Amino acid sequence: MRYFGRVRLIGRIASAIRQVNWRRRDFKDGIVIFGIAAVAFVVSDWYELPPKLFQLAADQANWQLDDLIFVALVLSIAMLVYGYRRLQDLSKEIKARHAAEMEAQNLARHDPLTGLPNRRFLAEKLDEILRTMAPESPRVAVLMLDLDGFKAINDVHGHAAGDLALIEFAAGISSVIRLGTVLARVGGDEFAIVQTNIVSLEDPASLARRIVNALAKPIVVAGTTVTLGVGVGIAVAPEDGTRREDVMRRADLALYRAKADGRSLIRFFEPAMDKHVERRAHIERDLRAAIADGTVAVHYQPLVSLEGNRIVGFEALARWSSPDLGSIAPSVFIAVAEECGLILELGDQMLRTACREAVRWPIDLTLAFNISPIQLRDPALGLRILSILGETGLNPHRLELEITESALIGDAELALEVIDALRGAGVHIALDDFGTGYATMSQLLSLRFDKIKIDKSFVDRLGSDPQSDVIVRATIGLAKGLGLTTTAEGIESPDQLASLRGHGCDQGQGYLFGRAIAAGDIPALLNRSPPLRTVA
Repeated sequence: MRYFGRVRLIGRIASAIRQVNWRRRDFKDGIVIFGIAAVAFVVSDWYELPPKLFQLAADQANWQLDDLIFVALVLSIAMLVYGYRRLQDLSKEIKARHAAEMEAQNLARHDPLTGLPNRRFLAEKLDEILRTMAPESPRVAVLMLDLDGFKAINDVHGHAAGDLALIEFAAGISSVIRLGTVLARVGGDEFAIVQTNIVSLEDPASLARRIVNALAKPIVVAGTTVTLGVGVGIAVAPEDGTRREDVMRRADLALYRAKADGRSLIRFFEPAMDKHVERRAHIERDLRAAIADGTVAVHYQPLVSLEGNRIVGFEALARWSSPDLGSIAPSVFIAVAEECGLILELGDQMLRTACREAVRWPIDLTLAFNISPIQLRDPALGLRILSILGETGLNPHRLELEITESALIGDAELALEVIDALRGAGVHIALDDFGTGYATMSQLLSLRFDKIKIDKSFVDRLGSDPQSDVIVRATIGLAKGLGLTTTAEGIESPDQLASLRGHGCDQGQGYLFGRAIAAGDIPALLNRSPPLRTVA
């Protein structure tokens, strides 16, 4: 019966041990040792054990060689068992670490939003493909993709809706690519595809068309049905390069051309695109130097009252010539300034120059100045403009800032804050290129413009396109109803002038009244008698 009592005691001890949260394998080994000791405890008389141990110690001097060998053998077996268990622990730990490292590497090579490979994965895969590509191997195509209309979704519906659109886009592309084709998200709304085993250029072209067609179907985002487009640029190795950097850069150039040419277009890389990039880099380098030297000139185009045929102000326009490339169109170098972060410095420099010149004009003449959408995103814009006015001494009531409709698609609250601060100081605000952007009736009311400028594209078609006449007449009527001044841009013929006067337009500008002139030529123009002579 004593054996059963010992078993019950050991059972209670073992139950208590199981409730302990052991954190080290050594404790588990302790349990094993405890088990061995428990067996010995059960099958032997425990109270006889201490005397026996003392007797064993006293008799050790009389041990024979075979006894020592036996003890050594037992200890060796125990050490082998212990070492084996430690190896098991080490093996499990190594496997766990390897699994964790693989998981970390997988996360580092995949986009957490769409689950697609990221730029790093794509770079490694493309490097491997190009490195192993033999001269007789099939070609490899790289397709760069960029969403059309994604920014509007973000701005109008928020970034959560934008994320849903990206997930839908990724799913749409995944459904049309074949097995073995690599699809990766390489930027905000930019994706890339590596297509192997290209037999002819029709292979990547066909894939690009399938992608464009798949994205042509409307999708529902934030409860609203939207249609996304996608521009595709394609480069093919080895013709367009044998290094990853070259192939991807040239696919990017082709994408840039596709985006510039329109919506949802496909373009292959052409050698002329490299020349375009080199010219653009040359323009940026020379423009930086010109801004640093203050050599970007300001010219002034007259603003004319159509009722009295007299000059009421001038619009400041940038003019610049590169030392090597010659005269560069404002639409080109202004775009470069916006892309490379020079527009804020250039804008401040031009406004300061224009204000200094305008102070010398008769006090009833206004100065019109264009504000870039990027400038309007700067919370400090209002303070900088007011500082320039104070520095140059120009009355804020004589300054008229022109803001395009496209600038309003960004942060409308920030735009309202900047415009309110400037209007509070007396600066006038004009909505430029009206009818070509995203302005809404609520924005016309909330942003409290002083003037609407009718875009040149509508003025060009006056008399030849009945719809343009309707749009111009409706715009002028809307402005009058809101108490706003109207200015028509790009007036080049007497017929256009007569039509605008008939519709009740207040002001105009264009080649009919004169081109933009340097500041030094303004006094002669103002002193001319009669004050203004229209020219064809």
